[in-house]
Amino acid sequence: MKKKTLLAGIAAISSASLLAGCANVGDGKANDGEFPNKDIQLIVPWQPGGSGDLSARTVASSLEKELGVNIVVENKPGANGSIGYNWLADQDPDGYKLSVLGMEVATLQYMDYDVNPDDYTYIGQLLEGPGAIAVKADSPYKTLQDLIDAAKEKPGAITYSSPGVGSVWDNPAQGFQELAGIELKNVPFDGSAPAIQAAAAGDVDFSIDAAGSQKANVDGGKMRYLAVLSEERLETLPDVPTMKELGIDLQNSSFTGIMGPKGMDEEVVKKLSNALEKAVEDPEYKKVIEGANLVPVSRNSEDFTKYINEQAEIHGKWIDLAKAK
Repeated sequence: MKKKTLLAGIAAISSASLLAGCANVGDGKANDGEFPNKDIQLIVPWQPGGSGDLSARTVASSLEKELGVNIVVENKPGANGSIGYNWLADQDPDGYKLSVLGMEVATLQYMDYDVNPDDYTYIGQLLEGPGAIAVKADSPYKTLQDLIDAAKEKPGAITYSSPGVGSVWDNPAQGFQELAGIELKNVPFDGSAPAIQAAAAGDVDFSIDAAGSQKANVDGGKMRYLAVLSEERLETLPDVPTMKELGIDLQNSSFTGIMGPKGMDEEVVKKLSNALEKAVEDPEYKKVIEGANLVPVSRNSEDFTKYINEQAEIHGKWIDLAKAK
């Protein structure tokens, strides 16, 4: 198959708008006394079971060692993450209320969700999760080409599950359709865990999600990988080809980081960002994350803010493709 590349021309997102809300300086102050001096609440805006939930619970233990206080993790799922994100935006910017985040925090604004990326302070990144396409173990689609051929024979009949329309995994599915010249049907779920389970049960034809989130079902013999969405083959999955190898020049990784409300004190952000960088280097954190086919990645507050901005441009383009259908 002839290789193709994504069309140039990415939907614009205002750098100034995104960066303005991500500044590390604000009016919010921590409680009296040296920060932190009490428990920190870390919410997960998705269902338990996905890579974001895993990373939050794993890094919390490492952060506790760095900060000397308890990190209390709580799931607040729903509406593509917007319930948790909106909750955080309404909290005091004192550093004691934080959330893990994914790309949705910057892209939900394009889908009429009341989530504004200006409402947060971005503290740092935890990991990247290279994507993969996986099918039920006994699926008739043995290769990616089998799947593409079936989609060409039956436009709109082949289904895939995603963690919601416009999510970090629905978006590259739009790129897949464009590059392969096929039409697929999205079946959205409220989070990665139920979306993957639907594919494992055969309720949809395939799952497009983080390889690490699909891993338990693959290891359990319920699913098979067809391809990964990384630039090169993953060390942990050496026998699984990349999309690029198979003629579809498409890469996509989820990412997980930590943020707080807009207006956090500069020194509080610096302390949290430094602690997070050390936590990501913790051997115990790395062991768990790498064992789940995820990649520990550390970016400080400034670098992470810039990265979110860049990725938002790419996903904005994919969202435009979905809206055009």
